Amino acid sequence: MVTRAWTQSLATVAALLVALCLLMLPGSTDDARGLGTERFVPGQIIVKLASKATIAQVNFRYGTQVQERFLDRKNTNIFLLRIADGSSAPDKLAQITGDPLVSYVELNYLSGAPEADDETGASARHRAFPANGATPTTQNYSRNSSYPDSALNLTKAQKFSQGANTTVAVLDTGAQLDHPALKAPFKGVPRYDFVDNDSDPSEPALATSEEQLAQEVVGHGTHVAGIVNLVAPKAKLMPLRVLDREGYGSVFHVAEAVVFADIKAADVINLSLGTPGWSMLMREKVEEAIADGVVVVAAAGNYDSVQPQYPASNGPLLWVAQNNDGLLAVTSVSSLEKKSDFANYGTWVDIVAPGEEILSTYPVSRYAYWSGTSMASPFVAGEAALIRSANGSRDPARVEQRIRLGARCVDEKNDPLYWHNLGAGHADVDASLRQVQGYRCIPLVGQ
Repeated sequence: MVTRAWTQSLATVAALLVALCLLMLPGSTDDARGLGTERFVPGQIIVKLASKATIAQVNFRYGTQVQERFLDRKNTNIFLLRIADGSSAPDKLAQITGDPLVSYVELNYLSGAPEADDETGASARHRAFPANGATPTTQNYSRNSSYPDSALNLTKAQKFSQGANTTVAVLDTGAQLDHPALKAPFKGVPRYDFVDNDSDPSEPALATSEEQLAQEVVGHGTHVAGIVNLVAPKAKLMPLRVLDREGYGSVFHVAEAVVFADIKAADVINLSLGTPGWSMLMREKVEEAIADGVVVVAAAGNYDSVQPQYPASNGPLLWVAQNNDGLLAVTSVSSLEKKSDFANYGTWVDIVAPGEEILSTYPVSRYAYWSGTSMASPFVAGEAALIRSANGSRDPARVEQRIRLGARCVDEKNDPLYWHNLGAGHADVDASLRQVQGYRCIPLVGQ
């Protein structure tokens, strides 16, 4: 868990890192089209109060006003503040950092679907391609069936488990709640829209012009939810909208959704989103969810970079994946089990899964292909649901251990750049389940 002493000691470090990164930011931080560098919501700051401090004291001292209370709780000690004195968010961060009134203070970073970023070549894959009536199966879930059934061994795995009695929260752009393939898993499950602040997390209608279509990622959440459903067809899905039609949201709202999913008894949280800006609030809420028994799975990002993305990575001072901590960073590989050209990599990555031209649900009531680490992540989230359903364990570390030990080596002999940078290897859902069922498993060397 995140301790008070730990957050206070990191607050100064975080402020220094932010200051250094801000020197490198190109142009205005108002431009959300791209998260290759840290971006944040102008005019806002996040604070967590110290014990016995009041928000009135902070506002009086620093010229701020309450924009939102965390989850609108009256007894919260976490606030999103509006800067009312004309200062910039970085300047206000520098002013408040170290004040004993607060446990920590940080920028309200933008978080986004990796496929929304058109500054890293993502525009070529940030639109879904119509599937012409094709529907996904465990043996046909990509364009031209490029991935063999043995890639994930889903057909075999579902003889052991289909995810019954589990719930996977999908934090994304929302979803088409009445999609014929998804109506059943969405039925009766708690839901919320943290963008519009209402109880309907439906995705907005698709844009009507090609120009508008090029600026949005509507359908992303529906597509991601469909992949979870393909892997774990009897798992319930909890739709939580945290990203707007262009694929962007704030860390404050994503963290709220993580807590909502935790409170509403999700077993797994899928985060096909991320930011290069490390957030103490996000890390705190992810750790709390894991401590409550929730497995958290997150996309590694589409920058073909070793730069960590959060919340997939553990933290700015922890660039090595923490084995079996209940948090899984997932990157993408091709049908040849080679790292996708766009996919991030590094010692902070936990596992790889298919992520190129994946066939899944798409609005309105159809199917489409899409590529990205956002597509790889829900395969692993679904795998976690299958393991939890078969095992009944509420220990996220145990679930991650099964996923890692079931993985097989990814052959990167011809490209040493990726040695030790693709985690435990390629996810194998059947192998992870056979461990649960008591079959003898020979772990990978070094695992």
